[in-house]
Amino acid sequence: MRRELVIAFPGEDVEARAPLLPDLAPRTCEAVWAALPVRGQARHAIYSGSEVYLILPELMRLPPENATTRVVPGDVAFGWFAAGSFYGAQEDYCEVCWFYDRDATPSTPEGPIPVSLFARLEQAEALFEVCNRMRLEGAKEVELRRSG
Repeated sequence: MRRELVIAFPGEDVEARAPLLPDLAPRTCEAVWAALPVRGQARHAIYSGSEVYLILPELMRLPPENATTRVVPGDVAFGWFAAGSFYGAQEDYCEVCWFYDRDATPSTPEGPIPVSLFARLEQAEALFEVCNRMRLEGAKEVELRRSG
C-alpha cells in the first residue's frame, strides 16, 4: 500500500501529496508517518534558497538516511539538529522541509547541511506558488497529514 504525506496550507486552500520513499528511507518514513498529523507555522528558509520548513512539535533524533545536500523541486526531507551545531541553534529541534525551485540547497549559516529525503511531491505547482510568496508574505499555517 502506497503511503502519501499531504502538505496543506488551509488558509490558501492549497494542498499537494507526496508519496513516501520507504525503500530509500524506511526509518524516516515510519517515524514521520507515526508523528502525523501535525500543524504549525511553516516558514521560508533564510539560507537555503527555495525551501519551506515546519519545526515538528516533538523531537525525533533519527539517523541520516538517503541524506543529501543536492535537492530538486518536490523533494521532501527530514532533519534533526543539536543545540549549538550551527550558529543560531539554541536548542535541539527537528523539521520536515520541502523544496520548490532549482536554487535550493539545505544550508545553515556555516554552509550546506545534509537532510534525509523521504518523500516526493507530485502535481505541486499551486503549493510551490504559495511557498514562493512566503518569501515576502512570511509564515503561513500548514498541516502535514496522512492521505486518505
